[in-house]
Amino acid sequence: MLIDDELYVASRKYLIDYGMRQLNGLGADQICKVCIQNGGSCCRACSYLVDGVGCLNRNTSCTSWLCGYLKLLFYKAGLIQEWNTFWKEVPGIDFRKDYTPPLVKMTKHLEVKHRRELGEALANDINMKISKEKDNIDFIVLASELDELIDEIGFAGTSDIASQLIKRLNYLIKDFHAFKHILKSIDNGS
Repeated sequence: MLIDDELYVASRKYLIDYGMRQLNGLGADQICKVCIQNGGSCCRACSYLVDGVGCLNRNTSCTSWLCGYLKLLFYKAGLIQEWNTFWKEVPGIDFRKDYTPPLVKMTKHLEVKHRRELGEALANDINMKISKEKDNIDFIVLASELDELIDEIGFAGTSDIASQLIKRLNYLIKDFHAFKHILKSIDNGS
């Protein structure tokens, strides 16, 4: 419900559904499938996750949270700052807990382009990485490294340190050929 030109009210359920539409619009669900199938799911210890069924009680906290791979997806799509700014307005977000009130006053709106091919390509690259390794520890460690590195890039802003961190990020994802190919085609307007 729109209150004025800059303020609107959103229900807690709407925010969760809206967040899921945005995530799935970028193909994040494809990345989550790979992680879940290979023991890297961030949800594995959650009491609301039921094997073969999925999440029984999604909340604003788990909807807004991005693992390292999802951060990479949003960062390379140029949407990480918008995503974080949007969710910072939502009160009550806590680790796996949701104290968000039924209605929330918001000023930010998130326009995510539907680019499922980005998430699908990244999921394929992650899957290829896993299939080449003897165990999946490296893929779990990489998710953590990406998570921290992308946060550091955000904190560094436009400084010289940021350019060094970006080089490190590009090195870490050097084998993600399908993902880089899709990014390049998007940059070229294809």
